[in-house]
Amino acid sequence: MTSHVYRKTVATLVDAAGLTARQAADQLGHTKMSMPQDNYFGRKIVRAGAAQMLERFAETPTGERKSGGKPGA
Repeated sequence: MTSHVYRKTVATLVDAAGLTARQAADQLGHTKMSMPQDNYFGRKIVRAGAAQMLERFAETPTGERKSGGKPGA
């Protein structure tokens, strides 16, 4: 167990509580609020826009999905 494990735990709890990156940086003693964002906070927002675009790209003009298999299979 190292001190960084405790720092990560504190950062995780701060993030889970919905506190800001500034509050986390202050608690952890960082001068830049980007430090906890870059190193401790996880991404929470899952955006499906790119996946939806790729799904449309994978469809044939008739609306059926391409199989990706060998012709005639």
